[in-house]
Amino acid sequence: MTTLIRANLPVLVVIAPLFVAFILPPLARRIRLVEALALLGAVLGLGGAGYLASIVLTQQENPFIYQLGGWPAPWGIELVAGSLGVFFLLVVGVSVPVLLFAQGNLAAEVGGAERVTRFYVLYLLLVGAMAGMAVTNDMFNVYVLVEVATLSCCGLVSARRYPRAAEAAFTYLILATLGSALVLGGIGLIYLITGHLNMGFAAQELSRVWLARPHVVLMAVSLIVVGFGVKAALFPLHVWLPDAHSTAPSPASAILSGLAVKGYLICLVKFLYGVFGPTLLQEFAVHRILTLLGGVGIITGSILALTQEELKRRLAYSTVAQVGYLILGFGLLNVTGLAGALFYLASHAVIKATLFLAAGAMLAATGKRNVRDLAGVGRKMPITMAAFTIGSLGLIGLPLFSGFIGKWYLLLGSWEAGLILPAVAILAGSVLCAAYLLPVIRAAYFAPAPEEDWPDPGRPQKLALLLLAAAVVILGVRPGPFLELAQKAAAELLAFY
Repeated sequence: MTTLIRANLPVLVVIAPLFVAFILPPLARRIRLVEALALLGAVLGLGGAGYLASIVLTQQENPFIYQLGGWPAPWGIELVAGSLGVFFLLVVGVSVPVLLFAQGNLAAEVGGAERVTRFYVLYLLLVGAMAGMAVTNDMFNVYVLVEVATLSCCGLVSARRYPRAAEAAFTYLILATLGSALVLGGIGLIYLITGHLNMGFAAQELSRVWLARPHVVLMAVSLIVVGFGVKAALFPLHVWLPDAHSTAPSPASAILSGLAVKGYLICLVKFLYGVFGPTLLQEFAVHRILTLLGGVGIITGSILALTQEELKRRLAYSTVAQVGYLILGFGLLNVTGLAGALFYLASHAVIKATLFLAAGAMLAATGKRNVRDLAGVGRKMPITMAAFTIGSLGLIGLPLFSGFIGKWYLLLGSWEAGLILPAVAILAGSVLCAAYLLPVIRAAYFAPAPEEDWPDPGRPQKLALLLLAAAVVILGVRPGPFLELAQKAAAELLAFY
């Protein structure tokens, strides 16, 4: 039995949350069972990811290749659990504490038992799609999984009983559909000139024929970058994100900012490095464009966050800035910078989940949305605000917190590439990040507290916040396997450069 599970592990980590999502609707009236099963589905996925990571890190089998239906590539669909795939599968594990936070805490935001069950179904569909993005090696399957994730995200945004949530979900749907169309167009062009949908075979053929059709290749890479740029809220394609992330229920905000955006970026990395390859990126100066867009996104997103009075909107605009760090790292074309971007991706997933959940807990307890109205909340809600503080320090990039490791490697990668402006943007972004997060901490701890009683949330919520805050510190003090996997994935992606 153990051998059978191990042999099918790459597909099981995708199927587990999808299967649980399928069986939840008939159980809608038994909400406790629904919550327990949803949490179990996410835990099973994380357990499988950890087992795959142990296999890859010990080099027992790298990459772990699974052929659906026994059909070998390029005729069949191939799942590849290599360093990059396993790395992102571990990042998808952020869904577990977010689900823990949601336990018994959703009805106030989304409604009755049926709406809560619907939320969990959409949530698990998103988790399954993210796991699929991590391991699939087929371009059309990437598109299908992207669509599943997009529709799930729209449902999660609109789950809250709030008119602005429905409007934000509709805007997101329209723009995300446009992004999907661009991605599909790029895939079509790649298939047109290579005759393959398998990423490995398409890359081999593309390296041979691109000189005959350089304009088609340029158009394909442009469509892919812009399409996933819309999906991932790359500045200036970010207009859907602030409303969507700030109006969604708190667990949805956490998973959208912490995980969903990262899935689209992992798909972008797979296309940039796994299909086009570093040589073509350099030939068409795509790496320069990515570096420029990343730097501009860091500064502009941070300035926009600085102008927001509403806490969740401030965090939403912050995500636009943090996406800039990742895009910048993707364009450095060296192992140090790319490893830094990947590690920062994992770090940001944990940090932003922490911040959005803490902000949601404060909103639920106080009813206050704006930063200036949260005076004294640190003394009223010590655990919640402690988690928010740790997440903030991590996002700023102070030593001993996870954000520092990623930003340090990005700085080293910029130095290695001989680029000064990206390094300036990284440092300036950290200063601006401190400017929009430290005032929240100052008001929470040092401003006079009101007389109202603002209690910390329940035990599952406090446990979720403590787990995420601990992860921010652990990844900063002992980055260990995550950093090793990020460096290994970066080296594999740049192996032929």
